[in-house]
Amino acid sequence: MSVVTSSLWKNRSFVKLWLAQLTANIGDQCYSFALLWYLLQATQSGTVLSLLAIPEMTAGLLFYLVGGVLADRYHPRSLMVGADLARIAVAVLVGIMAAMSVKHFAFFLTAQFMIGVFSSLFHPARTVALKAIVPVEQLSRSNAILDTTFRTVRIAAPMTIGVIASWMPLSHLFFINAFAYLLSACFLYTLGNIPRSSQSMGTGPLHFRQYVRDIGAGIGELRTNRLLFIVLLFSNMGFLVWQVCWNVGFPFLANGMQQGDGSMLAVLIGSYGVGNLLGSLFMARFSYQRHLLVILFGWLIQAAGFLLLTLGLAHHWLAFLAAGIAGVGGPLIGIPTVTAIQTKAADSHTGKVYALNMLMFTLFSMGSSSMGAVWLGKWPVEQLFFVSGLFLAIMSAAGFAIERRARSGQDRQQPRTFSA
Repeated sequence: MSVVTSSLWKNRSFVKLWLAQLTANIGDQCYSFALLWYLLQATQSGTVLSLLAIPEMTAGLLFYLVGGVLADRYHPRSLMVGADLARIAVAVLVGIMAAMSVKHFAFFLTAQFMIGVFSSLFHPARTVALKAIVPVEQLSRSNAILDTTFRTVRIAAPMTIGVIASWMPLSHLFFINAFAYLLSACFLYTLGNIPRSSQSMGTGPLHFRQYVRDIGAGIGELRTNRLLFIVLLFSNMGFLVWQVCWNVGFPFLANGMQQGDGSMLAVLIGSYGVGNLLGSLFMARFSYQRHLLVILFGWLIQAAGFLLLTLGLAHHWLAFLAAGIAGVGGPLIGIPTVTAIQTKAADSHTGKVYALNMLMFTLFSMGSSSMGAVWLGKWPVEQLFFVSGLFLAIMSAAGFAIERRARSGQDRQQPRTFSA
C-alpha cells in the first residue's frame, strides 16, 4: 500500500490536478455561502433559495452530453482551463452586482445557469484527463483522494468563510471565488499536453451531425457494455429517494427535534458530512474490483441510516448517529461509479459515458425533488425515511441478485473476469 501511495503523490500531473480541485472547491464554498446569505438577506424567502438548484440542473440536462462529446474529441486540459476562465467571468460579474446591491433574482438564476453550463463542460474533461494521467490500478485511489478533498473542504470551509465574512463585505467572497478559479486554471495549464491515444481523439471541426453520431456512439457503448450500464443504473437509482430525504426529510426532522432551531439542521448535516469523510478515507485505502458490489453496499449503508432516522424524533443522539451512518455510504457509491466509467468504457467514449451517467443522476434527482413537492406536509417525516430506507434496501437486494447472475453468466461464457 505504501508503494502505491508514494507513486501516486510523485505523479506531478495528478498533484496539479488535485491542487486545481482543492483551490476550486474552496472557491465554490465561498461562492455558495455568499450567494445564499446575500439572497436570504435580500429576499427573506426560503422559496427563492430552494429555486437556486433548478438552473444548474437544467444546464446539466442540456449541456452534459455536449461536455462529454467535447471531452472525447478534444484535449481535456483546454476544456478545463476554458471552463475555469468562463466561471471566473461569472463570479466577478456576480460580485460586482452584489457590491452594487442588485437584488434582481432573475439575474442570479441566470448566473447559476451559466455556472451549470461551464461545470457540465468541466467535469467530463476532468474525468477523461484523470484516466489519461493516472495508471489504471491507481484510478480508484485517485478518485477517492479527490472525493476526500472535496468533502473535507465542504466540512471545514464554511466555518472559516463565516469568520472572513464577518469582517469584509459579502461581495468580496465572490472575488475570492474568481481568484480560486484563476489558481485552478493555472495549475491545469501547467499539465501540458495530456497523453491520449489516437483512437480517443476526434479530428476536424464538430458539426451537428457528427455531434449526434458521437452521442449515438456513447449510447451504443452502454448498449454493448451491459454490465457497465447496470453499474450506472444502480448507482443512480437510489437518488430517486435520496434527494427528497436530503432536501425535505432532514429539514423537517430538524424542525421536529428542536421546534425550528436551525442549529439542529446544521448538526444533522454536519454528522452526514463527517460520515462522508470517513467513507472517502476508507475508499482511499480499500482495494476492490467489483464496482457494482461496492455501490450496492453503499446504498445498503444509506438504507440503514435512513431507517434509523425514523427514531430520530424520539432519540436525538440516534438521529446524529444515523445521519453519520448514512453519510458513510455516499463515497461507496460515487467513487466506484467514476472508476468503473474510467476503467470499463472505451477511451473514445469515456467522456460521453460520464455525461450519460450525470444525465441519469439529474433525471432521478429531479424525479425525487418532484416527489418532495407532492409529499410535503402529507406524511410524517418518519414515514418518509422509512419508505426511502426500505426502497434502498429492496433495490440493493435486487442489485446483489443481478450482480451475482451477471458474474456467473460471464464466467460461463468467457474466461476473463468481470469487475462490475
